[in-house]
Amino acid sequence: MGVPAFTPSSAAILLTHWLDALEASGGKRFPVDIKELALQVGRQLKWSDEIFEVRAANIDSFEGGLFQIQGRGWALLYNEQFGSDGRVRFTQAHELGHYLLHRGVKDTFQCTQGDMVQWSPDQAPLESQANAFASNLLMPMKQFRACTDGAAIDFDQLSDAADKFGVSLTAAALRWIQSTEQSAVLVMARDGFMLWSVSSDKARENGAFFRTRGRAVAVPPDSIAASATKGTRRGERVSLSTWFEHAHKDAVAREMKLPCESLGYTLSLLHLSGGDKVWEPRPWGSD
Repeated sequence: MGVPAFTPSSAAILLTHWLDALEASGGKRFPVDIKELALQVGRQLKWSDEIFEVRAANIDSFEGGLFQIQGRGWALLYNEQFGSDGRVRFTQAHELGHYLLHRGVKDTFQCTQGDMVQWSPDQAPLESQANAFASNLLMPMKQFRACTDGAAIDFDQLSDAADKFGVSLTAAALRWIQSTEQSAVLVMARDGFMLWSVSSDKARENGAFFRTRGRAVAVPPDSIAASATKGTRRGERVSLSTWFEHAHKDAVAREMKLPCESLGYTLSLLHLSGGDKVWEPRPWGSD
């Protein structure tokens, strides 16, 4: 069927224009009704293989999926048993991204929770593209930055943005990490180990990142994330070396913690100074 006609950005921009026009005629702009959009998009694009069904499928270890049914088109499925409308909405948008971007690549997409936080184009190109599309569609940059501008980002501010766009706080935090020019690291952990970690471009440039894919990385024992405290949504100052052993001894970061007890994990946000580098010192004589 050839190369997909859209990029994640161009697909999201096209649908954003449609939704903006709907708002101009009196329709509700946010949160985006992905189910209705998915059922209309194929027809609007004059594609013969439309999405004909969007429905829940509460299967263990299944977050969402897109399946081509011969002679009918595509079925978009999602798991709603986790109890979060925002999480469901992002999953639906992720699968819609697969439809717009990858329908010529495969006829079956079965996605896990891990796929919803996969942003590495080198490791998982299809999943990272679907996530980029979903993030751009649900939280357009102009409106998102208007909600999150300012140097003192915290979980309260991100929670307000999540409410506006109808997404989970995790999705809003990931959107901010992906778009900010500040140095920051977002970590999700369970039972003392990182499930995943995402760093802003500035943080990665300064060496502040964790390689969690395919390996067990422990949460630093002296961090707020590992402590018994219930959480600190606005952050507390901690020594940067708590998280990165090669940081300058006087460098500090602001660590925020949000326990998600119903799902058994902790979300932590580290806000670093843009000038703090944490690379391991290079041996003498190395290039």
